[in-house]
Amino acid sequence: MRRFIIGLLATIGAITLLGIGAMVLLFVRGPLAVKPLPDSMVLSLDLRRLPPETVSSGVLGGLWSDSRDMVDTLQALWHAADDPHVAGLYVEIGDEDAGLARVQELREAIQRFRSKGKFAIGFAESLGSDSDHFADYYLAAALDRIWLQPSGGFGVAGLAIETPFLKGGLDKLGIRVEGGKRYEYKSAPDTFTQADMTAPARENLQQLIDGLYGRFIEDVSRDRRIPPAKLRQLIDSAPLDSERARTEGLVDKIGYRADAMDDVWQHAGSTRDLVTLSDYANGQDRPDVPRDVVALVRVSGTIVSGTNANDPLGDDLRAASDDIVDALDSAAQSKEVKAIVLRIDSPGGTYPAADAVADGVGRARSAGKPVIASMGDVAASGGYLAAVRANAIVAEPTTITGSIGVFGIWPVATDLLATLGIKVDRLRVGANAGMYSPFHVPTPAQQVAIGRELDSVYADFTRQVADARGLDAARLDAAARGRVFTGIEAKRAGLIDELGGLDVALRTAKAKAGIDASKPIELRPFPAESNTLQRIATRLMRLADVTAKGPKVHVPRELRDLLAKFGIAARPGNVRLPPLPPLWH
Repeated sequence: MRRFIIGLLATIGAITLLGIGAMVLLFVRGPLAVKPLPDSMVLSLDLRRLPPETVSSGVLGGLWSDSRDMVDTLQALWHAADDPHVAGLYVEIGDEDAGLARVQELREAIQRFRSKGKFAIGFAESLGSDSDHFADYYLAAALDRIWLQPSGGFGVAGLAIETPFLKGGLDKLGIRVEGGKRYEYKSAPDTFTQADMTAPARENLQQLIDGLYGRFIEDVSRDRRIPPAKLRQLIDSAPLDSERARTEGLVDKIGYRADAMDDVWQHAGSTRDLVTLSDYANGQDRPDVPRDVVALVRVSGTIVSGTNANDPLGDDLRAASDDIVDALDSAAQSKEVKAIVLRIDSPGGTYPAADAVADGVGRARSAGKPVIASMGDVAASGGYLAAVRANAIVAEPTTITGSIGVFGIWPVATDLLATLGIKVDRLRVGANAGMYSPFHVPTPAQQVAIGRELDSVYADFTRQVADARGLDAARLDAAARGRVFTGIEAKRAGLIDELGGLDVALRTAKAKAGIDASKPIELRPFPAESNTLQRIATRLMRLADVTAKGPKVHVPRELRDLLAKFGIAARPGNVRLPPLPPLWH
């Protein structure tokens, strides 16, 4: 007992110190430290790491991360485009592995900024150095001028998918993977059940990366005024040194960051104030005139049942269905809200959780509120199901969506245990009790029962898609069976309505709600978002939670993030609509 009390007091003391440190940091550099804006300025935007869809709510992440997410960043750029006090934009480039839909949205916001007669100049130490993705250069191509460091080089070489297949190794260990999938294009479980890539998976994923690469070539060819065939040839010749990249028109200038800044000030004229986009957004006054409200409800991360309210460290990998449904209900019941934008960036999750979100969307519509789904980098499987009942679905051309299918798998270590001399006995009541056990292979009858469950989920999923999207049996089959699509392909398949980003979703919402297209609106998050200080204080209080049974032990979010990269997030026995495998590494 004495040890427990000493440990508890030490924990509370550490938490208190963390809280004090957090408050000091936030007063110095956080959203509370609002700086007055100059009369004329150039904005700076660091995109060496693109803004996330949702800002970290974890204690450690909240202390050190910028508090602006993708939606905040887009709105700030839109506002800056129309602000006469803003002369131009300086961008740091370098996020090679960013999701392409976010890149497209930022490209569109930058092009809107430039269309107002303002300059946008970027600097990169290197471009495409990983050689298997092109996100950094895709973003850079939207700028007026690209500066590249002499020692950096141009390594954009295309797009590659690498998927490890573990079956051979698991066989050697004596571990087999049980379960099933619906149907042949649902490739996520193949990592554990196949020795190599299946023909349907290869066909589908090759079509996917061909579509993404084709869009990249089309857009960059137009931006840089390089014929598509020539651009493909240059990329196939990569890596190129910086000077060759300049002479071929892939970049504009060779130099260092200081040289790029000199160029910025030459374009800026008498303006000599550089303001970060975050400080600029924080310094904006709220409009005094009331505006029509469009609610913003987010679905970010793997969709799971329950709520995140009791998680003291936060979990940015989870979209808790109870929280999302509550937000939809609140927005639907609010007299101020004219329409709802459902912002989705999710690779899937459990079927009941995704179905609950879809039902929440349907009920919001029944309450008279138009719901527009705006898809981010990924809105696949359960992420697509969450959107399917919306009045309209909007996705970027490079959004990854579809994946209408289901699988359920779990490991069985019977042979491994036998090799180690370990025996697991079992008592049960019920023919199928324990059929998801990791210690016993399911019987043939249990395998049939598992198949029925998968069939039932797939039938319900496809029925909802057919009803909501008005697809006949043939079009539904061509759009389902686990296939993944780019936004362009999804539109052809009848799975989405419009191509575009958040701005298109907002225009659609205004039209559906009868709001004048020229009138500004207030995009209001549901639930209301607290500032960073409030979020961290709340997390710290939850972290200190002690019950009569002793202090609760929570896995730190950073460890959960690491485990999730290896797919360690599921619970045995759940039939899941899981994430796609990592596409870029």
